[in-house]
Amino acid sequence: MVAVFNKELLSWCQESPTPTGNLSLVSAQQQADPWKNSVEVGSDNDDAKSICSDYEWVISIRDKLEQARQDELFGSWSKLSIYRIPKCLQESDDKSYVPQIVSLGPYHYGKKRLREMDRHKWRPLNQVLKRTKQDVRIYFNSMKELEEKARACYEGTITLSSNEFVEMMVLNGCFVLELFRGAAGGFKELGYSRNDPHVCDAKSHAF
Repeated sequence: MVAVFNKELLSWCQESPTPTGNLSLVSAQQQADPWKNSVEVGSDNDDAKSICSDYEWVISIRDKLEQARQDELFGSWSKLSIYRIPKCLQESDDKSYVPQIVSLGPYHYGKKRLREMDRHKWRPLNQVLKRTKQDVRIYFNSMKELEEKARACYEGTITLSSNEFVEMMVLNGCFVLELFRGAAGGFKELGYSRNDPHVCDAKSHAF
């Protein structure tokens, strides 16, 4: 009996001897090139099993390459822009990659040693609201609409709840913008006290 193997059928290998007990094989060129789409083999000897194994391997490679193409085309990482630091780099020089004063983003959110600065992030938001005379709900509702897109920018699973994520983004956004504006034009003009910890920490640590 002769079995035809191709991408769809190469999950099995039907074997039976020819009347002479030898393999019924296609040309030597096909035997030497298992990357062709199909081959006819028959027999139960080691050569037939080897050919079957070769074609299973080839199809496996083709399937994995196709999966890689699909992943590249539709993969979730196409939207990524913020990546985790590889553990091997963190282990070699932890302080260079782990926040020491303030956390920005979800990766180090809520860590105990960084919570002191998290408390100070509310004042920049308050200053923005005082200057703009806008309702805080505008900021949180706007960020809520962008939550899905914002989450997609981060590598890996973000375990924060929706409310936690939105709050973090609003606070961090105002904190960073106020920091840059204060450094460029002066914190006093933005309404901050000279001894405000937000200002002091910005001068001593961020710059």
